[in-house]
Amino acid sequence: MGAMLFYGALGLVAMAAGAAAFALVALPADFVRDHAIAAVKERTGRDLVIAGPTSFTFFPSLGVSLTDVSLSGAPGLEGARPLVAMKAMDLSVAFWPLLGREVRVNALVLREPVFHLEVDGSGRRSWDFASDTYRTRVRLAQADAPVSDAPQNVSGGDAASLRLSDLRLDNVSIDNGTLRYSDARTGSESEFSAINVKLALAALAEPLDAEGSLAWKGKTVSFDGALTSLVDVIEDRPAKLKLTFGADVLDATFEGSATLKDALGVEGILSAKSPSARALFAWLGTDLAPSAGFGPMDAKGLWRAKPDQYTFTTAEIELDQTTARGEISLDTRGARPLVNANLKLTELDLNTYKSTGEARSAPPAASEADGNARSIEDLLERATPPGPRVKGFTKREGWSEEPFDLAHLGALDANAKLSIGKLTVGTIRLDQSDLTIALKNRFMTTTLDQVALYQGTGKGTITLDGTADSAAGLDADITLDGIAAQPLLKDAVDIDRLAGTGRLALTLTGRGANERELVETLNGRVELAFANGAIIGVNIPEMMRNLAKGNLGGLDTAPTDKTDFSEMTSNWSVKSGIAENQDLMLVSPLLRLSGSGQVALASREVDYVLRPKVVASLAGQGGAQDLLGIEVPVRVHGPWDDPKYTPDVAGALNNPKTVEAIKEIGKQFKGKKADELVKDLLSGDSKSRKEKGKKLLEQFLSPQ
Repeated sequence: MGAMLFYGALGLVAMAAGAAAFALVALPADFVRDHAIAAVKERTGRDLVIAGPTSFTFFPSLGVSLTDVSLSGAPGLEGARPLVAMKAMDLSVAFWPLLGREVRVNALVLREPVFHLEVDGSGRRSWDFASDTYRTRVRLAQADAPVSDAPQNVSGGDAASLRLSDLRLDNVSIDNGTLRYSDARTGSESEFSAINVKLALAALAEPLDAEGSLAWKGKTVSFDGALTSLVDVIEDRPAKLKLTFGADVLDATFEGSATLKDALGVEGILSAKSPSARALFAWLGTDLAPSAGFGPMDAKGLWRAKPDQYTFTTAEIELDQTTARGEISLDTRGARPLVNANLKLTELDLNTYKSTGEARSAPPAASEADGNARSIEDLLERATPPGPRVKGFTKREGWSEEPFDLAHLGALDANAKLSIGKLTVGTIRLDQSDLTIALKNRFMTTTLDQVALYQGTGKGTITLDGTADSAAGLDADITLDGIAAQPLLKDAVDIDRLAGTGRLALTLTGRGANERELVETLNGRVELAFANGAIIGVNIPEMMRNLAKGNLGGLDTAPTDKTDFSEMTSNWSVKSGIAENQDLMLVSPLLRLSGSGQVALASREVDYVLRPKVVASLAGQGGAQDLLGIEVPVRVHGPWDDPKYTPDVAGALNNPKTVEAIKEIGKQFKGKKADELVKDLLSGDSKSRKEKGKKLLEQFLSPQ
């Protein structure tokens, strides 16, 4: 009896299945299309178009195939393209589970779909649905709550309720799809092609697994991930997300959460590694200038993302030899991307990122001839001391003529606060540096909040104006205190002839298409005040003693020579790349030094007159400059890294104050009749006075 009931029931099921299959196959295609179009319209507010034929299958599963299918864009969005258009959509459902109200999708294949995601000028998105009806109908109070899934106005009555928690997706795939994204606000466009994806869902409360690949900007990106669970997404709750993706320039993993409430958003730990940051940036659309930098890069931190806004906090980024920690954000909603950053860097060498292949300057031109003067007689023939002269600029090595690359200034806007352990800019080396950088519309302001350098500190502001494509404008207002002059000047301008500790203040402006042009147009002022230092490479007191011996062979300088001073001050005005000074003051034992002249910054040449004065006593060491003394001007001229020194004895003898100085100095030499010598000096014509001046120098300046 039991066997009869069993086989009888089995026969009834077979008959029902056969009837269902016949009904499914026999359904008119127009009826199926109309039913689907009406259902989609009610639930999404969009128009579903099925332009191709519709076919059905029964074995081994129930299925339907729709061809030439498209879903319209957002209603009211002018010129909107279809949200999706595909060559075909194939759906098959397992028959036996369906009898038990379990929906098991054996396969759902979208063949060659093309998705258009568009944002118009007002920010409306084509994927925002006009109707929330569908979302309301499938919202679950509990994962296994029965929900009606049939439109009232189409079927004429509620269809049988199905448990959405029993939904199974064995094989959902996208075959050779394309996704195109455009934003009318920024004019940006992106396209992802060759999209091949497979999805699997054991149940709504189980993970949704996905794997596949796509092509973007000529590279294939593979990915593998899991979203748990789809119920959380439907209920607008954050769903756990694990994702691994990679290309030849990037490997990354993400573990966190995702939500579809209002807009897609993710939050979690992101780890990324690239063998070449340069190649990665190029792939992302930014071509960096050739340089030795932008090599391997590693990054890890807390990543948050929502449409057009991204933040990377508690981040650790390693690039080349630098490790940066802190936070950085990107906002792409404006006309240009906006970057905000607060980072601490271990060290940063900007030379690593300097463009390579810069033009070399022409070799140094020959310096002005010095003549063959080797004695006082030769110099006494020169009655007029040479004044400051600056020849036309001569191309020399040092300033680059490589055009500035200003295009990247317009790539984004930025506000960044940086704390750098060691910073190298050109040849200048800085220790702990706290900087604030603001970049907007190709105009950048760098504020030196506090900088440690060369045993001192610095503050100031530097602005770079790149609003013109052909030239850059530079303004600098910087004050350095307690700095060591010799290493700073050596690194900055390759001058190592001034030692001491003190203050340097500069206010300069310039404009040019390259480094040389910028230097040639500099205008502004520079103030220097140093103490307890020395002028390196020249011993001025020794030079003056050699003059008294009647020859200039002793004027040759040595690197070990120096003239010590207790204090030195000078103020320089800069105009069109020429720095001019009239008030040099240097104080040292038995020597006072004043000076005036010019420095051609572009050609790196100096034409300067030093006026050293040997004083009669040590009185006035505190800084008095009115002491009587003998003054012999010395012209310093030529390239500033190897200048020549030419004394002007004739000029000294033309100075009436020299006579009084000789009186005071002569008193220190026993057995000399200073009054007679002075009287003899003042008698006779100009030529004889020069001859007598020579004798005076020999007698009173020679060591006793």
